This record gives sequence, structure tokens and C-alpha cells, in this order.
Amino acid sequence: MITSEVTKPDILCFSSSDWEGVWGSRQQVMACFAKRGYRVLFIEQMAGLEHFLRHPDLRLRHKERRGSNPRSLMENLWVATPPWLIPGRYFFPSVNQVNGWIIKRWLTPILGKLNFHDFLLWIYKPEHVALIGQFQEAMCIYHCIDEWTAGIRGRKRTVIKSLENHLLDRADLVFANSPPTYANKKQLNPNTFRVPSAVNPEPFRQALDMTTPVHPSLQYIPLPRIGYCGSINERLDYPILESAVKQYPQYSFVFIGDTYPWPVNALPLERLKRFKNVYFLGKFLYQEIPSLLKGLQVCLLPYVSDERAFYRSPLKLYEYLAAGKPVVSTDNPEVQEAHDLVYIATSKVDFIELVDFALKHDSESERQKRLAFAEKNSWDKRVDQMESLIIDAAVKK
Repeated sequence: MITSEVTKPDILCFSSSDWEGVWGSRQQVMACFAKRGYRVLFIEQMAGLEHFLRHPDLRLRHKERRGSNPRSLMENLWVATPPWLIPGRYFFPSVNQVNGWIIKRWLTPILGKLNFHDFLLWIYKPEHVALIGQFQEAMCIYHCIDEWTAGIRGRKRTVIKSLENHLLDRADLVFANSPPTYANKKQLNPNTFRVPSAVNPEPFRQALDMTTPVHPSLQYIPLPRIGYCGSINERLDYPILESAVKQYPQYSFVFIGDTYPWPVNALPLERLKRFKNVYFLGKFLYQEIPSLLKGLQVCLLPYVSDERAFYRSPLKLYEYLAAGKPVVSTDNPEVQEAHDLVYIATSKVDFIELVDFALKHDSESERQKRLAFAEKNSWDKRVDQMESLIIDAAVKK
């Protein structure tokens, strides 16, 4: 049991993504804890046979990595890739229980090898409820960074909701990111605390450094450049984007990121590619993002207005602002918290007009406000908050 700030327990983290996947809160938080002296074992996303059949790249990555468990990535941090699981855990709780048993059998010798015991069990998905109590953990923390039932219907939604309710009943602490997600979880677990997304400001400040070169991928794309950086799939509002591209043929619209789980030739993407002022650059390493953002004059958060977007806590909001860039966004509760720094559109026409306004009305004073916001919302400050709450909870336990 944790008894003081001096005690640094190990952390067994079951992630909802791979370490080399989209760089987000899971990797940022665990890297911060590792730098503070906590030993962290990061378990990559658990996937069933159905996922490997649909996504050959995922199958290949997992096959290559499983033979080297655990992999040491930095001081105090190891990563392990789990075995393939039985399909159907989103539809049958009994299957989820069996998969939990498979994970326990697979992971027990790895925990012994690393001498992990009395650790914090840190989980990210409702299905991880089957792991609670399997390892005699000192405490269970549910870091809820997504509303997992959003956009899902039928039996799958019912089962996921049931799994999450059970998880919320058993978790010692819950960290929830967006305002509506926090409100939902707080109703079911009184030990729920709001921990929004954040940014590591230092690398993104490079976008304002005169010595930082603009990324070579942007070299031949005409100015001004209006850009989006992130996952390019069903989350984006393509009618709004297509209208903006048509309205401003003199502006270059740049899309940076992976299309997963969409194929690169998905119909909405093919429609955008028809325009001469649209550029899809693909996926880049996280370290390259600052030099890419430096080459953009306006950054976009063009999310479709659906249930998933309502609950979203957009990491890119914080990264854009840390790079000092003007941001145009569709409406969202968390974006509203930065309404004095972000141009928030409530309609297609509004969005299109704000793109032009943001481009023409940037200033040094506005950039400084954005940088100040990013400094107040760093991952280090988020982990300070989490660490304090963990210590308090351990004392009470």
C-alpha cells in the first residue's frame, strides 16, 4: 500500500493503444511517471483474432513484438505485447472473463521477471474489468479518456456499458478527461476526478523558434497553409472541409496523420483529393510534429458533431496552442473551455468564415496567450494532480 510521497509503487498499465501507435495521453502519462522514478510496465492494446484478420498491419506488428516481451524503452519503463484473444468480448461478458484468464497466465511470469508486486493496476477500457483482482494489486485506477459507448448501438453498447459500470463499481480512483465524461462517471464512482488532456509544451515551442526549419514535406506546398494534424477518419466533418477547400482555392489545405481504421482510398478522402489545393502527407513521428506545425498558418479541429465528438477531449487543441497557432474548431464542451483562445464555429458557414478570419487576424499578443495556456496545461501538471490523488486515496484505503 502507498503510504507517502516517498513511496513509488510500480504501475501495471493496460493501454488502449500500442506504444508506437498514435501518441497520446497513455504514453505521455506513463512516460511522466517513469521519469519520476515509478517502474512502469505498459501492456499494449489487447486485440482479438477478428482484429488481426481485418488489419494485417496490426497482425504483423504484434507477431514481431511478442517474441521480445518485455521490451525496455527507457529507464523504468517496459512494454509488452499481449497474445491474441478470443473474439467476442464486446458481446459476451463470459468471453471477456476467459480473455482475462488468458492475460493473467501470459503476464504472471513477466511480472515475476520484473519483480512487480503490490502495484497500481492502471486500466483504460471497460473490458479491462476482468483484470481487477487478478494480480493482488494495491489499487485500481481507471483512466477514462474515451466515452466507450459513444457512437455504438445494440447489444455491443449494452455489454460495454455493463462492463464499465462494473469497473466503476470496483475502481479505487477514476480519472476522466472531458467535462461530460467526468459528469457521467462521477455519478457511479464518487472517487472520480477531472483530468483533461494536456501537452508537453517544450517540443512544441520549437514551432516558434526561428532556428527550427519547416518540415521538408511542406517545402513545395504553397502558402498560406491551413492544416489538420491527427487521425483522418470518421471523426472529421468532410462536408465542412470540402466547402472550405472550394471557398479558398488560393489556400493550401494540409492533412497530416494516419487514416486508420479507414483505408487510404476511403470515399470521403478521395473526394478531397480531387482538389488541387489539398495535400495528404501521411503519418509522421511524434518528434516531427513541431516542424510540421511551424509550416502551418492556421490549424483545424474539424470534428463531426456527433456523440463521440461531444465527449472528446482533443489532444491536438493543446498541441496547436503550444505551437502558438490560431485554431478553428467545431463546437465541443472541452474546446469551449478555451473559447477566448479558439475560433469556435457553430455552423458550416461560420467555420468557413473563421478560417479566413483566423488567418488574417493573428498577432504576437494572441500567440503569447496561447503559449501561456499550454504552460498551465502541461502533462507534468496533470501527473502532479494524479500523483497527489493517488497518495490521498492510498492513505484512506
